[in-house]
Amino acid sequence: MIHTVTAAASHDPDRQVPGPALRAVEGEGGHRPAGARRRGSSRRPGSVLVAIATGLLFLLGIGLFAVSLDAQYRYVFHAKHQSTASWIEALALDLGMAIFSLLALGLARAGKPARAERVLIMACAGASGVMNFAAANDASPKSVLAYVMPPVFLAVVADRVVSVARRHALGEDERSPWLAAGTAFLYTLRLALALPSTAAGLRRWLLLKTPLPAATAPAVAPAPERKAIGGRRGPVGPRAESKTARFLALVAERHGPLAGFSPGRVSRTCTELAPEVGLDVGAARTALRRAVLAAQDGRQGK
Repeated sequence: MIHTVTAAASHDPDRQVPGPALRAVEGEGGHRPAGARRRGSSRRPGSVLVAIATGLLFLLGIGLFAVSLDAQYRYVFHAKHQSTASWIEALALDLGMAIFSLLALGLARAGKPARAERVLIMACAGASGVMNFAAANDASPKSVLAYVMPPVFLAVVADRVVSVARRHALGEDERSPWLAAGTAFLYTLRLALALPSTAAGLRRWLLLKTPLPAATAPAVAPAPERKAIGGRRGPVGPRAESKTARFLALVAERHGPLAGFSPGRVSRTCTELAPEVGLDVGAARTALRRAVLAAQDGRQGK
């Protein structure tokens, strides 16, 4: 950043004597340097749109909850014939979906995965859809669609808002947890078309994933000890040989200094290298992203 010294830019509060100070000077074309613009605004691009989408999700949830609640109440009341108990049970699934949605959004805003919460959102939506289906006229497709659509559509919208909020918080792409369902569907289809080869392949995969208790896992070679500046020994103890430290050392060995590492490659790199040191992929993603940002901030501050 370019600065210039001005004689009357600042004043001493006690003596009221002007003194020299540094003022930022705009670059060529009247534009401020990129670093100055980043320091001036800490809001990430798209934050307002994500916040608006989250607010609209709550409005949509209130409306669709009101629509499906009557059908769920009639379904429970037909079985129990108790008004108070029927209202409580009819509210249970919708409130459960709201609770899991809030938990998933909170984790997403913190950049953490919420796979269990997202699955439970879908489970609540499926159960609510079944209760609504019982109240519909099963001989009319229009009636079935009108009753079943509200909870299912709300669950899909909530899942997408959670996914986008987490990707926005991390600033990178992530592998969708629902890809496993697509893979399971494709293997089920392949099992129906080519039973012998698919069954043999699934058997080999299952045996590799479930070794016998007596089998020992391959030992991981410890990372070489690094010497501290001035000839003193580096940190010792369990923390110096932690999985996170070995993982970061492995990333630096494979891809070079972390100061030049692109944040967009964090997720893919963690998926490839974290299993080599026995570190959880989610923990590795958090540690690597923090280390990359710290290294890049240190390089810009020099």
